[in-house]
Amino acid sequence: MNIRRKMKLHIAENKWQYLLITLIFVLGVIIGDYKVTGLAGGIKSHLLSLIDEYIKGGINSDLNKEAILFNSFLNQAKSILAIWFLGLTVIGMPIILGVVFYKGFSLGFTIAFLVKEKAVSGILISILSILPQNLVYIPLIIIWSVIGINFSVYIARSKAGSIVSLGGALISYTLLMIVFLAIVLVGAFIETYLSPWFLSLFV
Repeated sequence: MNIRRKMKLHIAENKWQYLLITLIFVLGVIIGDYKVTGLAGGIKSHLLSLIDEYIKGGINSDLNKEAILFNSFLNQAKSILAIWFLGLTVIGMPIILGVVFYKGFSLGFTIAFLVKEKAVSGILISILSILPQNLVYIPLIIIWSVIGINFSVYIARSKAGSIVSLGGALISYTLLMIVFLAIVLVGAFIETYLSPWFLSLFV
């Protein structure tokens, strides 16, 4: 069975989990968008200054790209590692949903703030500097969250006599996490090198 067929089978077997995770993520985006309207003037000014620094940084080739790559990877890897750990616990499911919600909230807040404060240029900045890496990050976090929740449920249903099978499942689960971290690295490369290049073309 090839990878595409395995993915189709996985999605078909977990369609309700994917629906739940996607709804939680979208809810986070919506609430993040809503929260922008309640920002105080001082906070808006501070955030705008950070955005201006980011835009200047995006066109500055003298920046330490290795440090930016490491930080971008680390920021996303924390979520992957957190979900991996939560999947090892029986009570991990609601916290995994919280991680997904926070990811959606952060994205919704960022894009809504850019669009509201910078209008058309905010839309372009979102498309050029936020969308590319999130085409990797968002599907990744949704798929990994489903896997983490499934593993949490698997542990809850495991009996004391299934130590060997649980150990094998844990090894597979951990190896899969390493694969996901490798894909996160791809997203970090896009965030560090490709997105700033797109942004420099716009600026």
